[in-house]
Amino acid sequence: MFKIFTIGISLVWFSIVTGQSFGDNFKLAYPDLVHQGKSFEVSIITSNEFEIADMLDLYIIPKSGIKPDAFYLQIDNQVMEIEYTSASTEGYLYDAVMFSIDLTQSAFENGSSFFQILMRFKSEFVDYSEIEFYGEFRKNNRLVDYLNSTSKQLMSDYPNHYRIKINFYKSRIREKALLLQPNSEFSIRTDLNIQNNMLFEYWINLTQNREPFLEIKNNSTNLVEYSLVTNEYQILTCESAFNNELSMTPHFMPDNGWNHISILFSFTESKIDFYCNEKKFSEFEMPSNLSANDLRFSFKNEGAANFQIDQLRVIDYNESITASFKNRTFSNFISDSSEVKVQFSFNETTLPDLLSQEFLFLDNVVLIASDAPIFERAPGLNIEVFNNYYELTWSGGDFENAKHYIVERSDGENAFVEIYNIDADNLKDKKFSFITDRGKNFEIIYYRVKQINKDGSVVYSSQVKIGQGELEEFIINQNFPNPFNPSTQISIEVLVDSNFEILVYSLEGKEVGVLHNGFLAKGKYQFKFDGSELPSGIYLYKVSSPNFSRTKKMILAK
Repeated sequence: MFKIFTIGISLVWFSIVTGQSFGDNFKLAYPDLVHQGKSFEVSIITSNEFEIADMLDLYIIPKSGIKPDAFYLQIDNQVMEIEYTSASTEGYLYDAVMFSIDLTQSAFENGSSFFQILMRFKSEFVDYSEIEFYGEFRKNNRLVDYLNSTSKQLMSDYPNHYRIKINFYKSRIREKALLLQPNSEFSIRTDLNIQNNMLFEYWINLTQNREPFLEIKNNSTNLVEYSLVTNEYQILTCESAFNNELSMTPHFMPDNGWNHISILFSFTESKIDFYCNEKKFSEFEMPSNLSANDLRFSFKNEGAANFQIDQLRVIDYNESITASFKNRTFSNFISDSSEVKVQFSFNETTLPDLLSQEFLFLDNVVLIASDAPIFERAPGLNIEVFNNYYELTWSGGDFENAKHYIVERSDGENAFVEIYNIDADNLKDKKFSFITDRGKNFEIIYYRVKQINKDGSVVYSSQVKIGQGELEEFIINQNFPNPFNPSTQISIEVLVDSNFEILVYSLEGKEVGVLHNGFLAKGKYQFKFDGSELPSGIYLYKVSSPNFSRTKKMILAK
């Protein structure tokens, strides 16, 4: 355990002080997706190496839908609950709290100077919220320093304040996951005729499991080439007794929450990249004589607590890793150049079905209800306008699980009503169409497609509006201030839950900033752009969703 602690925490701090500019003194980690109504954890790792400080005061400001639950201080193997008090004033909208860490206490004298503050929050049934942080290092009750970070993702509207954004989701009905009880195993052999690179990906929900939970074995030698493990700080690392690690950025993977793991085997480059929630945490050399057919993936539970896995996929992969990230929350994988060789979503599977597969091994596992963030993909709806009629066409969506499509219409003032229905035929490239009479020119009409799946769940396409163009999925505002020097705020309002990409370009088309790339729920968002290292001039910021994109200009004037 001490070895794991040394590797995990020391390298976490190493990644902070070398990967960011001088002055950064903490690392903040949090989940990107949380189930509505459930608890979640946020981690701050920092140090008491400030000789002039004897106290750290930390203020926590959860916004709507989030409530403080418990706070813990962890130093080496010691865990202590932290007492906190209200920091809200009369009329304040949110339940702000504060607590103090005594940096002179004896626990700091016997171990590492690094320590973790683990914060647990309760959530209500909201789609999106934020938590703000502010920390002061003090000596004899005098301010001597702040918690500092130069991460643009954490920047708040106030100096020395940092803000994280939490997206919440609702789970699908009748979902199942594979539960690994104590002393259990689920393993898969990848003799699947892989022609390109191989991507192995899955969702996992760990519960205080401090033993290696995944072993990647060489079938020829039966040796464990790589293993994944979390330590007592919930830091995820990859270990190997035989192969060189090329890079390492330990990743906080909280207990009792779903996390997505992607492992990309690049056979042409003889390396393996490990990702958690789209962030690379390790890169290893791969033996040149190791092929996809030599590998066995073994999920093992040798601890006392259960853990779950869901939506496991093995893919013959032939594109960049970012393409796979766009598929991670969807039940079907869409790609023009990669092929899913095996997928286990466990929903329509029984244990006898799994046991009958020759390339699987199962011991002491069961199927249970799942609340993983996996959703049906909505069909894409388009409308063409002709002289006397509209033609509605749709395709895609979760076509493999779709049972029925219903076309619905609304005049904007009344509820949607059914105007057409058709059975799905579960073919990937199938396009459906429906022709309807064109209404009066001044009418504003909304159309959408309702997809009913085999399990009874329902998903809707985006609404399309006839009369004044398509219904926007988001509203993009002019940045403020504009002109700016050196930073400005870009705000958008999301009208439809979706994946969004927010990029900044020069006039020559060169990408100079990525403000966001991932899922956003309905709500208002602000993103800070810092042009400190850029020359004066006109820049473009572009917001894109799968169906829409909008671009605006802004001026950097130094």
